[in-house]
Amino acid sequence: MNAQLLHYKLEQLEVKGSSKFEVVFAAPDTQQEQYSRYTLRAWWIVLQAHRDKPYATRIDLYERAFKYIPNCYKLWFNYLKEQLEDLGGRSTFLSNKFEEMMTYFEKALVYMHKMPNIWLMYAEYSASLQKYTHTRNVYDRALQSLPVTQHHRIWKAYCQWISKTDSITTAISIYNRYIKINPDYKEEYLDYLVSKQLWGKACSILVDILNDDQFNSASGKTKYDFMKYLCEIIARHPNDLPIDAASIMKFGIKKYSDEIGQLWIKLADYYIKTGQFEQARDTFEDAVNNVLTVKDFSLVFNAYVKYEETIIQMLEDFDENDENQDDIDDTILSTKLDQLLKIKSSQDDEVQIEDELLLKMDRLDELLERRPILLNSCILRQNKYNVEEWLKRIELVKGDERMALKTFTEALEIVEPNLADNGKLSDIWIAYAKYYRDKGDWKTCNQIFHKGSKIEFKNIEEHVNLWSLWVETLLLDGFVNDSLTVIKQGLFKKYVKKLDKMTPSEMVPYSLQLWQLYLDLERNFGNFKSLRAAYKRMVELKVVTPFIIINYAQLLEDNAFYEESFKVFEAGVQLFDWPALYDLWIVYITKFIQRYRGQKIERTRNLFETVIEQVPKDKNRIFYLMYGEFEEQFGLLNHAIEIYDRMVFNVEYQDKMEAYNIYIAKVALYLGITKTRPVFESAIENLQEAELIQMGLRLAQLERKFGEIDRARAVYIHISQFSDPRFDDFGLWKTWENFELHHGNEDTYKEFRRISKSVVAKFSLMPPDPKKIKERVEKGQLGQV
Repeated sequence: MNAQLLHYKLEQLEVKGSSKFEVVFAAPDTQQEQYSRYTLRAWWIVLQAHRDKPYATRIDLYERAFKYIPNCYKLWFNYLKEQLEDLGGRSTFLSNKFEEMMTYFEKALVYMHKMPNIWLMYAEYSASLQKYTHTRNVYDRALQSLPVTQHHRIWKAYCQWISKTDSITTAISIYNRYIKINPDYKEEYLDYLVSKQLWGKACSILVDILNDDQFNSASGKTKYDFMKYLCEIIARHPNDLPIDAASIMKFGIKKYSDEIGQLWIKLADYYIKTGQFEQARDTFEDAVNNVLTVKDFSLVFNAYVKYEETIIQMLEDFDENDENQDDIDDTILSTKLDQLLKIKSSQDDEVQIEDELLLKMDRLDELLERRPILLNSCILRQNKYNVEEWLKRIELVKGDERMALKTFTEALEIVEPNLADNGKLSDIWIAYAKYYRDKGDWKTCNQIFHKGSKIEFKNIEEHVNLWSLWVETLLLDGFVNDSLTVIKQGLFKKYVKKLDKMTPSEMVPYSLQLWQLYLDLERNFGNFKSLRAAYKRMVELKVVTPFIIINYAQLLEDNAFYEESFKVFEAGVQLFDWPALYDLWIVYITKFIQRYRGQKIERTRNLFETVIEQVPKDKNRIFYLMYGEFEEQFGLLNHAIEIYDRMVFNVEYQDKMEAYNIYIAKVALYLGITKTRPVFESAIENLQEAELIQMGLRLAQLERKFGEIDRARAVYIHISQFSDPRFDDFGLWKTWENFELHHGNEDTYKEFRRISKSVVAKFSLMPPDPKKIKERVEKGQLGQV
């Protein structure tokens, strides 16, 4: 309300032509108006009312306000701001107004020395006048006056300003002061030193960063990034550094184990720049023999090759008449070139250069030849259990006997069976044995195979692989008896009954693959007795398949051991389950019938009853048929009929139609066609839909042949309940209608029509059958009646 009153008085004074600032607060009318002169709000309204007035008027009004509220930050800030805006239009710094502006700032700081924005404004203005010493003093005074919590604002502006000046010594001093209280600012200090090409100090700061575990990079760089940056600076500017560059770079290589290829290259570059070429070459050698990744190896090896090629190129280009020598001096190998230029005076020196060129070329060729083995070593350092890489290494050094044996020994000592990766440890043992076999040293070869067979490999497959190849290796060179001895050694070990607690080596005698190999050897080089013993042992150990059981039984049968062969079948059917038993039972029963025919009928019946009791319903039809055929040939006819009767009730539904057809055919053959009527009736009772209708039509046709018209009509009436007259897929209704036309009368025909209509009505109320609709669509009958 006080402010509104003041504004009203100002308007009144303006109307009367009086000067506002001369009368404002001159003689307050009330105590309330007297109090208003000490409030910012009142003065701010007055200043806003004079915002379009001349500069001098507003400045005088600010100064009047300061008499009452000298500690108002808002008034001082806007006061200085308007002063600076007025100076902004001046064209020269020679005006006394610029010096006066300094006075205004100093006057403001008497009250505003705790306000960082005033100090920053002052320092920025002083910097614009290029008063460097004065500006530095302003920043220093600001740091002395402001609380520590606000120093970061001053320091940031302070460092930004000094970094743009040419006073490097002063800038370094200021940066050093700041990083003592804010070590995280070292990164900005580093950028400044690099921009000024102060490489020695930059390296010192980088070392401090690497040693400071509490340092946090504002740009998100890691210690590895700083280490790489340090190495890069050292490599580019190796001279006059205040640090032990080589030691620092080697320390970084040890500390950072991954992706250190660049660090190795920088260290080699450092030695090259300083003319230490042998150390550079040693560095490259150490690098290719110590890096852990293929990426780093490729980087280092390519740099190594480029280094050697550069030296060779310089030696080839070395000529007294070469006009481009001055250009070569600028390369990284300029020091080496200078050494060559000093000795070009005599013929002997030219010969020396030629010899050195040949030496360098041989060294490069040797390096390129070593690349595969060096790369292999790198991969093995990354994973010393990599079997595939060990095998590659063996192939690479196979030509050097000493290196080959050393590699085999190292591989077998290092690779642990349970830790073998990317391959099998047994492959190394096999390769080791074959190495001696290729040399003709069979004694050592067998010793290695034998020693390898004692190793506890990761799984049974490795053991089987080693034993199998040991046997095959002996066979290839004609050592048949030895191969039999070896495989028996593996198979006829001490047996362990608790299979779930066996180790992989103890499972070797239970290997089907090895037993099959043994059987092949016995078939080709053994005799009946030994082969029979092998089969017998396999059955005892239950290391068999149905096919092996059949072969074993066939072997005994071929040698007239018939009962023994059937005992083998009996043992086999106890070892397996369905469906593996299917072929085994068929062969067993077939062989038994062929051998004894009708001599052991009861025993044969027991076999059939056993298999029928065990066999699944989807597999039993063949056994019923075999059983029935056996009874037909060697047994009793009524037994055969009984078996066929059992068959039609026990087979799967999809086989019932065929089973009934066979049953009907057998009854008609042996008992006469009239005896098939009960079978037809049974089929009609047990079959459904299409099969029922087909069987019913056959029965009706049979009754018609016998002249049983009423029986045929009864069949038609019964099966008509399952066939829709609108479709009549099996021709039932048409057949029935013809039947009535030939054998019926008016009443029976009317009954036929009535039944037809009632069945249509019944099927009309039933939901459609998707299966039938699909069949009619496929046949193109949809929509037909």
